[in-house]
Amino acid sequence: MDDRLTRLVRAVDKFVADNKEKQMAGFVVLLDEKNEANEKKLTDLAAAEGLSIPLTIALEGPKGPKDYKLNPRVPLTVLVSRKDIVWGNYVLTDPAPKDEAAQEKQFAPIFAKAKAVLARK
Repeated sequence: MDDRLTRLVRAVDKFVADNKEKQMAGFVVLLDEKNEANEKKLTDLAAAEGLSIPLTIALEGPKGPKDYKLNPRVPLTVLVSRKDIVWGNYVLTDPAPKDEAAQEKQFAPIFAKAKAVLARK
């Protein structure tokens, strides 16, 4: 887990909280082995950041759900979905920006898509 993941999780948690009245929900799935060390990492991250969204480990392990066809070489993938339809699939392959403002700019398209999906009837 690195600073970019922490910032992304924090931003997702805030976005969900800010849009709760619109029934926004979110969660984070770690694609790794389900073991005590990884569970502790997630528990520690949630506690340190005061997160409300669930942090989980994929039942399928490091490759994730087969139907998702996730690229194992991509460090972070963000899916924006609603009612079992994926409206946006974002891969974060570029090196993490050094400062938080640049990182927020990198996340902006993800949250713009999420807002658009929330607005759909």
